[in-house]
Amino acid sequence: MYASTYSPFAYRPQVADVAVYGSRWCGITMMVRRHLDRAGIPYRFIDWDLHPEARDQLEWLAGGRIGSPTVTIGGQVLVQPSLRELDWALSRAGYR
Repeated sequence: MYASTYSPFAYRPQVADVAVYGSRWCGITMMVRRHLDRAGIPYRFIDWDLHPEARDQLEWLAGGRIGSPTVTIGGQVLVQPSLRELDWALSRAGYR
């Protein structure tokens, strides 16, 4: 027999960058951010009240339709996703 160098901890899949765009006062945005925090998933939060240029960029990415929150995971854009949709997109991106 030979000694295996395989370790289940050695492989780490490439994960996509996660960003949450929305307003600090929006309840759905707070729910999505809390969900990501509890799952231990790193993300960037961009408050589009403070950064209106981000809103213009999102309108272009989402084909003109944006809502609070809009979540990007890699190249995927989710407009007001449910937690189930968010979890599905995260799993496809290698987070789960």
